[in-house]
Amino acid sequence: MASDSGLSRRDFLTRMTAVAVGAPLLGVGQQQSARAAETPAQEAGRVIEISPGPHLFIDDHLIERTIRLTRTTHRPERLSGPVIPKAEPWHEMPLFFHRVIRDPETGRFRMWYNIRNNSPDVPFTVYAYAESDDGLHWRRPKLGLVAINGSTDNNLFMVVRAFGLGFVDDGPAVADPARRYKMAYYRISDPQGLCVAFSADGVRFTDYAQTPVLTDLGDIVDACYDPLRKGYIACFKAHSTEADGYRGSTPNAPEGYRRLVGESVSEDFIHWRDPWRVVVADPREPGMWEFYGMAPQVRGDLYLAFLRVLRDDLPADAGGPVHGIGWTELATSRDGENWTRHREPFLDRDPEAGTWDHAMAWVGDCVTVDDRDYVYYGGYSAGHKVGNRQIGVAVLRKNGFVSRDAGVRPGLLRTPMLRVDAAAITVNAEVGGELLVRVADRSGKPVSGFDWSDCAPTHGDKLAHPVRWNGKLASLRQEPVRLEFRLREAKLYGFDLTA
Repeated sequence: MASDSGLSRRDFLTRMTAVAVGAPLLGVGQQQSARAAETPAQEAGRVIEISPGPHLFIDDHLIERTIRLTRTTHRPERLSGPVIPKAEPWHEMPLFFHRVIRDPETGRFRMWYNIRNNSPDVPFTVYAYAESDDGLHWRRPKLGLVAINGSTDNNLFMVVRAFGLGFVDDGPAVADPARRYKMAYYRISDPQGLCVAFSADGVRFTDYAQTPVLTDLGDIVDACYDPLRKGYIACFKAHSTEADGYRGSTPNAPEGYRRLVGESVSEDFIHWRDPWRVVVADPREPGMWEFYGMAPQVRGDLYLAFLRVLRDDLPADAGGPVHGIGWTELATSRDGENWTRHREPFLDRDPEAGTWDHAMAWVGDCVTVDDRDYVYYGGYSAGHKVGNRQIGVAVLRKNGFVSRDAGVRPGLLRTPMLRVDAAAITVNAEVGGELLVRVADRSGKPVSGFDWSDCAPTHGDKLAHPVRWNGKLASLRQEPVRLEFRLREAKLYGFDLTA
């Protein structure tokens, strides 16, 4: 019998049709196994409305069933050194709190970041600004705003005793230009709490007169604009309670205490809902699992966040001092309020001893640049409270966070019932073998003009392979349908719809 790698296209279609009709299907995200359990069926009669834009297979929302597919979390490739290193004494420790925006008018990259300062000249924490032409090589302009030792030749724009940096640019078309740039931070000095400030140019900020606007939260703050609900999301440190049942302590956490993640939302960046917890640790799991907040953003119709894991009970090197380690995982949500933690490390610390990010790699932001995603993160050299802290960049395929992979034996991914409001579809995939897409109706039968034989096969590695059938996708705008992806020797990251 010929091997699967030598299948003709006709054999491939025949094999996959037989598998789709009669074979047991693998659970989404499970390892390959001939006896894997069937993926739980989606809610009966449910139809998901999907709009133009990217649709990623990080979570299982758009997956009803799979066969012979494995789920792979892809780690970005880090650059060799930090892009924002420590510099002057007042620039001692750039933190993982940072926001990077590519100006829509100039194309220039702009970074706002939090500094932990060990110099007596300025407060313990301050905020700084940097610029770049390519997102990789940064300069620190002299803003002339903050005096140190009698000189304003530095890149500091705000002096306040605060941690965290939730930052939003509402763009040049914002209704109130004086509030185009919005900044949220946790003020350490009394009165403590979430404070907000506004700016027209991104460097000269005015505090909102009634700050703090929220008090029931911790001192780790991230924020983003929510285009799906036309509002704002803030994530921050949330505290455990005695009722959580946690046990254990570290030098940085008393008995039973854990750092967790909370969230709030706002329509205007000033009035925020009472916060609630969204990521907690399992008290039954061995070890001191904690979370140093998470940085949220929106990709298409998916809420994506970079969750910072803290293990203060572990050393950076076996047998070494226990100063804590940390890495970043992915978290996703479909409503912006209930989150799923994906436990595989997305950006791990550098395992090589002596490197600048050997102890921790905590993501602060992720920006799409052409066909890549630039992942900006804070690297810690020795531990949570010791060593140097600097900001680096790791590079990932655009929207290449997670793929569903098939080997030499053909695999299948089937969506639940969808209402596809689009005229065209492309797939983000690496295809060494072949990838085909079929459109099926509610009964599972192929829609005329959209069967396997109607689809031009996809080969090669592209972010946007066009999917072409004999039929026209626009003719199905009002029809509930399923998309079925058949792949061999391929990695499927997601698909994009065009109006």
